[in-house]
Formats: sequence, structure tokens, C-alpha cells
Amino acid sequence: MNNLMSFLLKLMGARDPYARGHSNHVTELSAGLARAIDLPAERIESLVFASQIHDLGKIAINEAIINKPGPFTEAEYVMVQHHSILGANLIAPLQLDASIQNAILHHHENYDGSGYPHKIAGESIPLESRILRIADTYDALIHDRVYRSAYSPQKARAIMREESHFFDPNLLEIFFNMDQP
Repeated sequence: MNNLMSFLLKLMGARDPYARGHSNHVTELSAGLARAIDLPAERIESLVFASQIHDLGKIAINEAIINKPGPFTEAEYVMVQHHSILGANLIAPLQLDASIQNAILHHHENYDGSGYPHKIAGESIPLESRILRIADTYDALIHDRVYRSAYSPQKARAIMREESHFFDPNLLEIFFNMDQP
């Protein structure tokens, strides 16, 4: 399994230099939140695997779009949104634990039902996906992106509080009470 993970991470990093650091940090944050809610060890293990490759589907999207320094056109945004489906489909033949595929597929679903790809809401979103949604967002906010500079951890938390309807409220509060950068 380690060889598979190493291969997938190299594949992702070849297309997007930001991907490996992002995946590693999202994995740390996700695992920390999972431990804080006493998720069983086997579920944490699956979440860690999913966290490492949650953006795998981006390898199937044009590099110029993924690394675009300005705002996306509507068509580009639709393509980028499709990365969660692409990632879940890419790992399907590996017949991994279903929770891994589901976490990847639904990591951009919003608690209020406004996310993608299926616009599911609340507790209908798999727990691992709700954890990933928080960790992924926080990491994206506190690191430089091609289209904007990093926010401070305090500003990132403020943004997430303003947009709290996107996140599981209980998990978000636990996350904010954890030690983070």
C-alpha cells in the first residue's frame, strides 16, 4: 500500500507542485480531527489514505486550468469541480475500502447542501468527507495559491466562521479548539 501511495503522490505532484504539501497537511489536520472525535483506528487509517489522495482527480484536468493565476471561467470551474468524481473513479478499480472512495467523492459537499458533486447535506455527507472538507478548506486558506496569498491562521478561522454553513458545526468547533498553526 505504501508503494501505491508513493506512486499516486508522485503522479499528483508532477501535475501540481502544490499538491504534495497540501495533501500532507490536510492529512495531518484530518487525522488530528478524527482523533479528537475518537474515530476508530481503522476509520482513521482509511481517512488518512483518502486525505493523501483527495485531489487525485486533478491529474485528469488540464494543467493550465489547475495552475491558473486568475479567476476561472464558468466552464473551467465546472471542470475543476469534477475532480472529486474523477478521483473517486480513478481509484474504483483498486477496490479499496468504500469509505476512501466516498471521502474523495464528497469532500466538497457543503453541510447546507450547496456543495458538489451531488449537493447532499448534513449527516448525509459521509463523516470522513465532512472532516476532509474542514481540513482541506483550512489548509487552502493558510497557504499561498497561484491566485492569492496565504491568509493568517486567524483570518482563515474568521473566514470559515463566516462560511460556517458549509461545515459540520460540531466538527468545526472541535477543529477550532485543536492546536493548529
